[in-house]
Amino acid sequence: MFGMNDPAQTLMQLEGYIRDGRLEMSEVMATQFTDMFLRNKKRSTQEQIMLVRGLQILCDVLVIRSKFSLAMTSAKTLIRERKRISTADDMIGHYYQDLQRCGKAFALAGKKRKGKAFFIKAFKHSNGCVAATLDAVTAIENDTKLVDFFLSSLEQSGPVLRLGQSFMLQPDSSPAVQVDSILQILDGTSLSLNERAKQQAQRLRAQIAAIESGEMAANAKLQSALDSLKPKHDYYEYS
Repeated sequence: MFGMNDPAQTLMQLEGYIRDGRLEMSEVMATQFTDMFLRNKKRSTQEQIMLVRGLQILCDVLVIRSKFSLAMTSAKTLIRERKRISTADDMIGHYYQDLQRCGKAFALAGKKRKGKAFFIKAFKHSNGCVAATLDAVTAIENDTKLVDFFLSSLEQSGPVLRLGQSFMLQPDSSPAVQVDSILQILDGTSLSLNERAKQQAQRLRAQIAAIESGEMAANAKLQSALDSLKPKHDYYEYS
């Protein structure tokens, strides 16, 4: 089964297939990979982590391929198996990211009430992750509570960063999100009369303009950290 003797290598191969757009192969492979681990009822901690990573990949691929009912089923298994891992891990990320996956899968499958419940949990567990709230308002439109969470996450997200040719928001310990995707929501008709949305759109555009003109550092957080390392007094003042 696709070289399953080395699960870590198989996961790397899976991720490579997704990057290359080989989604059908990724789905087949991820399904076999996760089924293999689920049949083993005496999994080690490392095997449990690999199972969870496989389920994350499977859920993501099914969403991309618009197989939302199957994605919802895999999301249920994912959250059940994720609860058996007590801490965050570099391979599988944070628990709130799996709550976010569940919210997206359920909402796109038409189970918006359950999807909203998962998104609310993701917001609370992440202390306001922009990526999670953006997914929420994209998957479930015109929901007042989710819009409030989205705007709250933006208000505490920090400055715009320039990463390569893209403008991003990346709050501490959270995934980066493209500003263009955020502005599409802020400029949408459902938020056209929302003053908080207007303020955030103006802030983001003003910071992009300031970075492009050189008035603002491309990475303000990094620049602030570097500035804090500079000596506050000239050595020669004391000589």
